[in-house]
Amino acid sequence: MSEYFDEEGLLKVIKIFELSEEITKLNWGWYTKPDPIKTAHELMDKGQKLFLEVSEYEQRVGSKLSAQQRKNIEDAIEDLGKLIPYMKSKIKPYEITTH
Repeated sequence: MSEYFDEEGLLKVIKIFELSEEITKLNWGWYTKPDPIKTAHELMDKGQKLFLEVSEYEQRVGSKLSAQQRKNIEDAIEDLGKLIPYMKSKIKPYEITTH
């Protein structure tokens, strides 16, 4: 029996890398973007939807996936997660004080 690879799994990895690219571009251009906080919200929304897609995919196909395809998806998610602290460090919440 050969290892199972499918196009849907590859497309999930591609979508994760595309989101990583968008976050990287936001991080690099944070101070030159017109509304980086709004963009960050939009990217986090995309990420949340993508993680749901990946979870659903894993539930549906997981037992058939090859170890390599599973590793590719997990590595892409891990790499995406490494970008979040860089974006988080740029966000400065306003302190609200009441008198």
